[in-house]
Amino acid sequence: MPERKLPANHELAKKVQIAIVKIVLGMIVVMVIPAVVMLSMIVNNGKPIQIGKEVPEFILPNQHNTNVSVKDYLGHWCLVYFYNEGRPESLIQARRFRDNYSSFQDLDLQLIGISYDSVPSHREFSERLNITHSLLSDPEGDIIEEYSANSSMNHLARNLSYLIDTRGIIKQVYVDLPPDEHVRAIAEDVHRFTHL
Repeated sequence: MPERKLPANHELAKKVQIAIVKIVLGMIVVMVIPAVVMLSMIVNNGKPIQIGKEVPEFILPNQHNTNVSVKDYLGHWCLVYFYNEGRPESLIQARRFRDNYSSFQDLDLQLIGISYDSVPSHREFSERLNITHSLLSDPEGDIIEEYSANSSMNHLARNLSYLIDTRGIIKQVYVDLPPDEHVRAIAEDVHRFTHL
């Protein structure tokens, strides 16, 4: 049987096939792998710090540009909550926390709000809404991320809060509660835990 003659453009076709394989592999590396990583990050964002764990330490500036540490609140119950100044539900929540602040203090509960917003923005926000508890600025989002309050959207914190006992242990986690329900659940939980 006579040997088959290769077409004249065989070497060119071979080079084209190799180039196509390289392009496809490049696309997988450039597009698919980052997409998988991003999806895994989004899925992991849904997992708050577990109840019973010690609260992660932080030191951030408040609306008066004074550094505040979570350890400053040891010996008191504390609610660390995350919010976005520009979102309507955050405004409603801020007003509910302000309106119930004296009853929270009667329960020995302190409040700490954390967002991506700047210190001057927090100052204006607290003055406008007459908020007296600490609003902390985390523009880089390191603490927001450590507390799993970062969302898949850039510079938007999740509606998430942690109830922390006098020893710095997380006792309850609240995710996406409407403001009135959030206030009620916090008060009920602090009362329940302090009367066990």
